[in-house]
Amino acid sequence: MTLPVTQLRISDAEFRARCNHLLEHLQINGYRGVVLFDRDYILYYTGFAFIPTERPMAFVMNSKGERGLFVPRLELEHAKSNALIDRVDHYLEYPHSPHPMILLKAMLDDMGIVQTIAVDDDGYPWILGYRGEPLSKVTGAQIIHTRAFIEDQMMIKSAAEIALIRESCKWGNLAHVLLQRYTTVGATETEVSERASRE
Repeated sequence: MTLPVTQLRISDAEFRARCNHLLEHLQINGYRGVVLFDRDYILYYTGFAFIPTERPMAFVMNSKGERGLFVPRLELEHAKSNALIDRVDHYLEYPHSPHPMILLKAMLDDMGIVQTIAVDDDGYPWILGYRGEPLSKVTGAQIIHTRAFIEDQMMIKSAAEIALIRESCKWGNLAHVLLQRYTTVGATETEVSERASRE
C-alpha cells in the first residue's frame, strides 16, 4: 500500500514568486523599497518564523529585488539558516546604544531604500517594553502604507497553501475525535489530552 505524500512546507520558488509580486508593486508605484515589521508578513515573504518580542525585526526589500532581514544578534544564525533572503543585518541587543532603528536606517541607506518607502507600519510596534521613533522620523522618508496590498496578496491561496490547510484540518479533526473519545466523567483535561497525544 502506498501512502500519500504531502510536502509540509511552502517551496522556495513560491516564496520567490511572492517577493516578485511585491517587487512589481514597488516598481509600478515608484517606491524605493519596502519595510515590513509584522511577523506574519515576514513569514509570508521569507519563510522566517519567530516570536515577536521587544527586540525589533524587519524584512526589507529594495526596488531591485535585494531582500534582507534586520534582526537582533540573538536571531542571527536562525535568520541566516532559515530565511530565503540575500542578507541579514543585526544589532547587538535592545535596549542598547545605538538604538536598533538607527542601525535599520543604515541598512536601508546601504540598500538604497530612501525617499519613498512602502511599509506595513511606521516603525516596530510598541510591544513588551519596546520604545522607538517612527521610521518616517528616523529616515526622513515619505512612508506609504501598503498593508492593503499585502493582505490582498495573502488572501489568494496557492495550491500549496490549500494543501497545507487540508493537511492541518485532517490532523485537527483527528485530535478532536480522540479528545471526544477519551473524555469521560471524572477524567481531567490533562489526562484526556495526554492519552489522545500518545495515540
